[in-house]
Amino acid sequence: MRSQLEQITLQDRNAAEMEIRDKRQQINYDTKQYPVEILVQKYLEGINDDTNKLFIPDYQRQIVWDDTRQSKFIESVIWGIPIPYIFVVEIRHDENDEPRLEIVDGAQRILTLARFINNELTLSGLEKIEQLNGFKFADLLLSRQRNFNRTTVRIIQLTQAAK
Repeated sequence: MRSQLEQITLQDRNAAEMEIRDKRQQINYDTKQYPVEILVQKYLEGINDDTNKLFIPDYQRQIVWDDTRQSKFIESVIWGIPIPYIFVVEIRHDENDEPRLEIVDGAQRILTLARFINNELTLSGLEKIEQLNGFKFADLLLSRQRNFNRTTVRIIQLTQAAK
């Protein structure tokens, strides 16, 4: 390791570039879109016995966002602001296993969507669509609930080698 006072030479730069090239792996991925309703279903069905098709690994299962941050995320979805990609990796323990998708990035968004659809989140702290403060999913007009459920979320599915 080099001290901060040492100058980085051209030789150091070339050596770093060679190491980057050696260690960089080709990452294969596929981009998909799913409606919110399907993503939440894939996450919730089988959650109790850990067989859900879309799962959050143990090290990141707790909800970190507070209710206000979750509410603002839901407000963005309702408002029509694009949701950032959710990154998943396909996990298969052996050839006979049905593949499952492990959430690598996006756990808080999935947890928030599930909480809202299950009426476990009361919207609060909203400043853009203030009339939604105090609402749960069931309080929305049926047409708005359907529209929310049909909102698509983009997924980047990495190969298992990328994990």
